[in-house]
Amino acid sequence: MGFLQRLFGGGGRRLEHPVFGDLLLIRAKHGAYWEGETQLAGRPLTLAIEAPGESEPVPGQVAFFERYTQDPDLAFHKGEDLLVGEYEQWVRRQFPADWREAFEWVALSIPADGDEFKPWDLSFECLQDGTARRHFTCHIERGHVVRVEVSG
Repeated sequence: MGFLQRLFGGGGRRLEHPVFGDLLLIRAKHGAYWEGETQLAGRPLTLAIEAPGESEPVPGQVAFFERYTQDPDLAFHKGEDLLVGEYEQWVRRQFPADWREAFEWVALSIPADGDEFKPWDLSFECLQDGTARRHFTCHIERGHVVRVEVSG
């Protein structure tokens, strides 16, 4: 489905989920996922929920989501080892004592079945790089961050 179709709501299957809210099924080259947005501490958190065979979210994915959103520190600490170094390289200052002064958590992908050992991502927006507001995306495989990609 093209960007304009998604933007204007054409063609995609929608789902109103009791935990995730309004979701839109996106069919991508390498499979399907549900896209949505929720609120976390009054700020938007974008979700991408893997949908093997275009299936609806399963209880394991809900549990995965709740584990991280109920404790945002857990999300940051998942990528902390690589995030701090990337932050210091891009911003050229020491990482603050409280990660929330450096980053806002803005996106979470939820792996199939909520299995933390399958690939998934976390994205943080940098609050200390002026107007650039770069995104630092942690790519996680087999339960460990394998790289951080900086964009923006």
